[in-house]
Amino acid sequence: MMAALNIKVEGVDNLVKALSQIQGFEKPLAEALELYLEKVVTDAKAIVPVRTGTLQRSIRFWGGEGKYTVGSRVHYAPYVEYGTSRMAPRPFLIPALMQNIPVLREALLNMVAEWLRRRGE
Repeated sequence: MMAALNIKVEGVDNLVKALSQIQGFEKPLAEALELYLEKVVTDAKAIVPVRTGTLQRSIRFWGGEGKYTVGSRVHYAPYVEYGTSRMAPRPFLIPALMQNIPVLREALLNMVAEWLRRRGE
């Protein structure tokens, strides 16, 4: 069982879709998204509760062409993230995703600024 979270960030989906339509933006866009996701993975690994380290080691992102998934393939990851009737939630992915939105925003803004600078040359 794969434990992945799908979180929609208001405005980012539309921005990524719009930027992917511009010729030459595919590679820089992928680089910006992967920079963000690498930071999310690093932070999620720092936040996740550790007993054996299995869940911590399993956190990663995968995908490409503008569609990425971040999560864990460990079957109990959703129970840790969301809790159960016997265990309080101990979120690690959602906080990591949300606290790194400024990283994504900055990477996208830098990408657009660089593109505009090159167009002016």
